[in-house]
Amino acid sequence: MKKIKRRSVLHRLFSATIFTTAAFAPACWAADVSYDFVACTHSRRTMLEGSAELAAFGMESWGVVSSSTTKEWENATTRCVGYLRVMAGKPVGKGVCKWFTAAGDTAVGEFEYPPSGEPTWTWLVGTGALKGIAGGGAFKSLFTGKPVEPGTTQGCRRDWGKYTLPQ
Repeated sequence: MKKIKRRSVLHRLFSATIFTTAAFAPACWAADVSYDFVACTHSRRTMLEGSAELAAFGMESWGVVSSSTTKEWENATTRCVGYLRVMAGKPVGKGVCKWFTAAGDTAVGEFEYPPSGEPTWTWLVGTGALKGIAGGGAFKSLFTGKPVEPGTTQGCRRDWGKYTLPQ
């Protein structure tokens, strides 16, 4: 009977484990997706305070992606609710948006205008192909048009960032 060295067995076991992990791991790794699109929206504001020192209001908006470098977000639509306060020209506030892709999948995320720094976006949950979405990015207003009627805004913004999806 041939005597097998313990070190040799451990070496083979370790090699087999590494091979198996490398062979099957890509199937369970998360997919990283970069996104970059322009969304144009119509918003309605409900003013709580409108003075020279402070503007505080709730808002609801609806929009559509007008151009996208990411196929999944082409023609996506959105609805958002939130609040903002503006003091000395600086907006601060939070809200949530629900996105609907042309394929019928949805994703919900949160936007924030912090007291300092740039606005941020965080993906929270999704359905269908977006189930398990995580990540986020930023957004910036590109332009705002003349209001169609008082208490409304119409404009477009650029959204960009990254998210991951489980495989």
